[in-house]
This record gives sequence, C-alpha cells and structure tokens, in this order.
Amino acid sequence: MLALSIAVVAALVAGLALGRLRPRRRPRRDVLSRLAAESFPGGGLLMFDRRLRHVLATGRGLRALGLAPREVEGRTVREVFPAEAGDVFEPTYRAALEGRESAFELAHGDRDHLHRVVPVRDRSGEVVGGMVVIQDITDRKNHEHRLRQWASRDGLTGLWNRERLLQELEHLLAEGRRRDDRPGSLLFVDLDGFKAVNDTLGHAAGDDLLRRVARELEARVRYTDAVARLGGDEFAVLLPGTDARQAGIVAEKLAGAVEAVWPSGLRGGASIGIAEIRRGATSAADVLARADSAMYDDKWRRAS
Repeated sequence: MLALSIAVVAALVAGLALGRLRPRRRPRRDVLSRLAAESFPGGGLLMFDRRLRHVLATGRGLRALGLAPREVEGRTVREVFPAEAGDVFEPTYRAALEGRESAFELAHGDRDHLHRVVPVRDRSGEVVGGMVVIQDITDRKNHEHRLRQWASRDGLTGLWNRERLLQELEHLLAEGRRRDDRPGSLLFVDLDGFKAVNDTLGHAAGDDLLRRVARELEARVRYTDAVARLGGDEFAVLLPGTDARQAGIVAEKLAGAVEAVWPSGLRGGASIGIAEIRRGATSAADVLARADSAMYDDKWRRAS
C-alpha cells in the first residue's frame, strides 16, 4: 500500500516538472499537501531539485522531525539536517538523482520513521529531482514487537515457549564457542503425578497448578536465568554461567518449591534432569535431549 501511494505521488510530482514549481502556484501546491496528508498520515513529503535544494516540504509529520516547511524550502539537505542526519540523507538524495531508490529507518525523538527516497522524472524519463516520503512507523513496529513477544511465549503461563528456549540456548552455545568460560547448565523439569491432578480435580485445577509452578520456578532463579514451558507438564530452566554442581543446588530448591504448591492430598512433585552446556556441544536440541535423559534417571531414582 505504501509503495502504491508513493508511486501515485511520484507520478503527480513528475507532472509538475519539479524545476518549474514555484510558491505562487498555490492550487497545485495545495493538492500535493492534501495528498501527502491523506496518503502518509503522521508523515511528510519533501521534494528536492538537482542541486539538493528542497522545493517543497509538507505533511503533519514534519513537526515530529523538528522541521517547519518554511525552514526547509529553499535550503539544501545539509542546511536542513544536522551533520549526523545529513550523513544519512545526502547519499540517498544523490542516489535518487542517479535514478536509484533508497529506504531507511531513522528515529526522531521517541518516534520511528521510514524514509523512502525516490527519483522524480519528467515526461521524457529524465531525472529532474527527487522526493522523500517520511512515514511514522512507530505503532507498526510496536505491534510487530508485541507479535514477536506473543509468538515466543507460552499462552497459559507466560513463560518462554520451546522455540524461544532453543533460540536462547543456541545463542549461549555460540557465545561459549567464542569464549573460554563455561556456558552454563540446563534443567529439565517434569511434573510427577500431574495426570492425577487433572483426573481428580479437573483440567481447570491442572492449569492453575501449571501457572503456580511457573511462578515458583521464576521466583527461585536469578534474573539472568530463563524459565520455559516446553509443553504439557514439562518445563526447562536455563542457567548461564552455572556448572553442574551449582545447578544441582538450584534443582533441589525448585523441587521443593513444586512440592510446596502441590494440591493437598495428592502425591506429586518434580523430577529434574541436569545437562551441563559444554563447549563444543553440537546443538541446542542435543543439550535438551541430554537434560531430558537425565530427568528420566532422576524419575527412576525417585520411584525406587
């Protein structure tokens, strides 16, 4: 949609033969101002000639950039923008005059803006100037950020999901390959007797128990650690910079916390496996599989 709007505006601008645009041509100027406001709400439109001199500046979004049309029109890109911003804008202006389009994001204050710089051609196809379309994309980026957050979270507990845990584990492995220190440990937590909770008290009680366990696990680890729900009644705890002995101490605390919130009258608790994240580990899936295997060893010991 944005590309279509830019194309429409560019076509109209080309029809003005940009070099002939003058302030006295108020009707066409007003048309462009209205078009910019309707096509790019919260944004702005700049037009410049082959000398990089702005011949038009319009749009409500210019205020967010600290610009006023009167301060822009008649001035070059270097005269309008601070040195650091000018270093970004000027190459894209020159690229437009060579017939190339550019796009970049730039923050102005607490708002994010997308800048599209395109050439403007006359009827013969010759580049006579350029146009900058500035669009406020802050809300869109915030929405995308929320979607990414939701996609990485377990819907019931709010913890990381399996995919997010594996991503972080891969990152930790990569860090460990570059450095000599011990990357950390992974705990695999499986709830024992959870099926009996569902069967006896109902699934609502089971869901409530999962949420309570999630809160207890998070409350008993460091802020640098991460807790994830892998699915069903399985959880994982990532402990960066923690060796197997230290991880064992954490595992004991977590097991006690799970027992403390278990429904009265029902047997249950947690079996916890520990996998040290060694340098040279092949993958996150390999570490998770080792922790899973260690968890079954712990489950067997608890049942013996």
